Amino acid sequence: MKKLAALTVVFLFAMASLAFAGGWDKEKGMDKITLKGNLLCVGCNLKKLNGANAQCSLFAHHAVGFKTEDGTIWNIIDNAKGHDIIRAHTLLEKNIPATITGWIYPIAHAIEIDSIDVHGVSTADIQRTAWEEDQMIAKELMSRKLGQAPTPAGPLH
Repeated sequence: MKKLAALTVVFLFAMASLAFAGGWDKEKGMDKITLKGNLLCVGCNLKKLNGANAQCSLFAHHAVGFKTEDGTIWNIIDNAKGHDIIRAHTLLEKNIPATITGWIYPIAHAIEIDSIDVHGVSTADIQRTAWEEDQMIAKELMSRKLGQAPTPAGPLH
């Protein structure tokens, strides 16, 4: 009976550890994974696949996400390493192959990038494209009135 209780405790601890993979552990490096897939616009992809009422032209500005080889779509966490990938949609939204090493947050379908290799696209091109798109979005948002949806304009749409 004691063996069963001890095994149950070990099992529950192991399951709890898996549930927090990529989560609150300050030593995230222990659960870092590498995934291969394609970069794409999450909203447009969901619209095509399932008829989602995605309005990327108005709100998300075609935020780039990551679709793994098994078909799972992951949103990229918008931080110092993810922002340019998310924003460079005119360069990356068309199913561009990539390999991401980072941490997944399954409960939120999110991935935090530690490193990324975008096949055939340089980091400098990604940064330049993201900066240009950020500038365009900033101009659009500055002209927005209270309670009004952003107005589509420019090459982002």
